[in-house]
Amino acid sequence: MQHYYKISEMEVGLAGPTYAPTNGSWVEGERLIFGKLKIPAGTRSKAHSHPNEQISLVLGGQVRMNVEGDEKLLVADDFSYRPPNAIHSAEVLEGEDFVFITAKDTAWGIQGNLATPEEASRQGGPDAVQHFYSVKEMEDRKAGETYADTHGAWIEGERVIFGKLSIPAGTKAAPHSHPNEQMVIVLSGSFHMNIDGDECTLVEDDIAHIPANAIHSGEVVGDEDYMFVTAKDTSWGIQGNPV
Repeated sequence: MQHYYKISEMEVGLAGPTYAPTNGSWVEGERLIFGKLKIPAGTRSKAHSHPNEQISLVLGGQVRMNVEGDEKLLVADDFSYRPPNAIHSAEVLEGEDFVFITAKDTAWGIQGNLATPEEASRQGGPDAVQHFYSVKEMEDRKAGETYADTHGAWIEGERVIFGKLSIPAGTKAAPHSHPNEQMVIVLSGSFHMNIDGDECTLVEDDIAHIPANAIHSGEVVGDEDYMFVTAKDTSWGIQGNPV
């Protein structure tokens, strides 16, 4: 099984060509679809939905997103949460492309379905969940404190756990595992990772795919903190088990 990917070497595909000019690269695992995508400045994603859950983090640009009538202007370090079958759309402001990391569960593929006019006008009810979060307003929590100094902010959906985390320079993540599948993309810093004996030094825009129950560990390389976005399926929590 391939554990490591470099976005610069991956095929660029279209994600949702019937409703948006979204393009980018992604990895499809057993339980998760995970990738880095872009929607060009001044364009829009028409109202659509998909049976799988989706969570994203904005890296750059500004986008006005609407989920079931709940609308917000999102900027860098904002999360968006779209429950299964939620109708959502997006309008990218002029000046800068909308770049984001996203994860979906594999109940459906990367493509969504264009909404009908009736669906597009649908509004969420009084019991609608929270759709938008700002990392700077979220609690900075520890993740895996029994084996690493990892900390950050994350969202736990019905099917996907998704967050922005970091590990301090000069520290390690001791060998551990968890029953859920995990995907990681590096935002900054460098991390030497070992997944079931397969080793690689990860840098910006590298993706690691950690299968369920795989033994993995790592060490931050250099003087810069290792910062990354990660997704796990919810068959287990954010914490792993030290080996």
